[in-house]
Amino acid sequence: MRKLIAGTCLLTTMAVVGHSQSFEVASVKINQSQGGEGNRQPPAVEPSPGNLTMRNVGMMQALIWAYKISPLQISNPQLIGSDRYDILAKANGPAKTDEMRVMLQALLAERFKLTLHRETKEMSAYALVEAKGGHKLKESEDADGPGVTPVTNKMALSAKKASLDLLTMFLSQPLRTPCIDMTGLKGKYDFELDVSAYVPMDKEKREGDPPPDPVYVLQQVLPKQLGLKLEARKLPVEMLVIDHIEKKPIEN
Repeated sequence: MRKLIAGTCLLTTMAVVGHSQSFEVASVKINQSQGGEGNRQPPAVEPSPGNLTMRNVGMMQALIWAYKISPLQISNPQLIGSDRYDILAKANGPAKTDEMRVMLQALLAERFKLTLHRETKEMSAYALVEAKGGHKLKESEDADGPGVTPVTNKMALSAKKASLDLLTMFLSQPLRTPCIDMTGLKGKYDFELDVSAYVPMDKEKREGDPPPDPVYVLQQVLPKQLGLKLEARKLPVEMLVIDHIEKKPIEN
């Protein structure tokens, strides 16, 4: 009986916590600037304490931000439409960025009737580990930050108060293979990863030049700049499986 009461109390507590992890007010609309590529406003995700602004984002980008995963970890992306959305959401207080990720998960479930589950699949992947000599990361002193974001007009990533699972999320895309944080480092860090010396911007490319090999580039840059490296392995990778999603959201 005591175990039953304790279990019931735990479930009640979890339900209260889950309920509190939601935005106080939110606006979700289909973005209307969907003309040609040249006329479309660029996607933008702008978190600030207690506020989340997402403009012209596709559902894939919203899921990536909410769940901190790469597109390669969504098993059935064909269920996601091509519409883009504007999401303006406000928390009841100065919520941190990672708290708002959880709130966005709840908002997607509410407005898009999103349901999903997780599965683990063994596959070829890259493990992010410490390089010889250890990492060169600086633990962040800030109370909060946006995580990892691309740097404008530069082939680089900037990190503010970022956990390393956010870095692997970005690394997975050029590698075209899941990348898993296996450093064991649990802190949040400020750093910049700059590959400009190896990857020219579009305007600097010469016709006929082969594209740079992302594995080679990252194996050169990661140890020098961050004290990290990639190892190719067979790894269990957590996947998100979408069970149901509505393409048209329930608006305000």
